[in-house]
Amino acid sequence: MSDFATKYDIPTELDQYIDSGFLELLSESEAEKTLTFAIPSLEWVDERDRDVMFTLVWIHPEFNAEFCHYFEETPGDLANFYLFKETTDSGDECLDLETLDDLLVWLNDRQETRSR
Repeated sequence: MSDFATKYDIPTELDQYIDSGFLELLSESEAEKTLTFAIPSLEWVDERDRDVMFTLVWIHPEFNAEFCHYFEETPGDLANFYLFKETTDSGDECLDLETLDDLLVWLNDRQETRSR
């Protein structure tokens, strides 16, 4: 179990991606109860020579309403994480994952694809 699992209430199913190195810690903001992870194995250069990478932002669930950047009607009403696809000179695209299960399926699919 990673050191961050308890501190940031990371579920065991997600923590395994940290322990295996699939998710790599980029930064920690204790003030905002937030961790940012890179997914180095999914980085590539596209046909237009732009770097493409993915970043996962995890907010401690108990502080989601206080520190979330996106919400529908009230702060905290969406998932306590964001997954971004970042493309050089093109900006960030927030992927539409609404639940932890959605995130785990997405991560599992990408990890399986990379291990083939």
